[in-house]
Amino acid sequence: MELSTINFINKIFLKVFSKTLEKNKQFKDIHKGESCYIFGNGASLKYFDLKLFNDRISIGCGALLTLLDIKEIDLKYYYVSHPLFFYNFWKNPYSKKYEKNKVGSFYRKKIKKHTGIQYFTSLSNYFGIQGKNINYVYHFGQVNKFKIGSQMDGVFSMMTGALPGMIGMALYMGFENITLVGCDYTSCPKKNSHFYEFGEKTQVNADDDIYYGEMLNSVSELVKINTIVIDNKYKGELIPSISYFEITNSLPIYKENSELVSPDDLLDLDSSNMSYKIYQCEN
Repeated sequence: MELSTINFINKIFLKVFSKTLEKNKQFKDIHKGESCYIFGNGASLKYFDLKLFNDRISIGCGALLTLLDIKEIDLKYYYVSHPLFFYNFWKNPYSKKYEKNKVGSFYRKKIKKHTGIQYFTSLSNYFGIQGKNINYVYHFGQVNKFKIGSQMDGVFSMMTGALPGMIGMALYMGFENITLVGCDYTSCPKKNSHFYEFGEKTQVNADDDIYYGEMLNSVSELVKINTIVIDNKYKGELIPSISYFEITNSLPIYKENSELVSPDDLLDLDSSNMSYKIYQCEN
């Protein structure tokens, strides 16, 4: 499809759904000057006690709702980054095949259970999930414009992944001090795993490409942002880091995924066909 055609479709799309997006204006600068935590799904969460992160509002994503201790944090906002995620069938990003969407159904159940959270997802999910606490954002073909692209009531260009999306939400809401927790791609050496997967984290080469480097550089010019690391063996890339002990005055203690997530949820994640390593016997 030609670029001019795509741009025309995006303009029509914006006009049709403008009233839907205007609902997000209620969140504009609602937390101006405040601090927040942004929770990723990194395996470093296996070392952290959530009870020690309840001193400020949190924004979450992904499978964070599967944590047994999730109610220990003040989780008010949640971002679901996948487009076309809440439909019965989808193109699995791992298998690259069109198949029954087990993981979308799993997330929908979690969202219905945790009703006190405001959820944000791609406008492409409009006909897949709706509710009083379901909100939509969309880029309308404009992506990676980090300094001007966090307009949740219009063009929200920070949709290249869960982390940019959550940071974009924080900027729009007026947070001025952002601390990343479990966002392991922002530290060095990097780790490539999730808290719900079995085993300790796999180390990625330190000279690998920096994830979201341009975005983090741009955001650090606008607000104070840092990332929490397990201990002093790690450091932040592009943004400052602070160790778990420094921020909590507690030592990190490793827990296995089976201690953090219920057996039923682990089974659902394992059957989602998302290439997660949930159990020890998996390669």
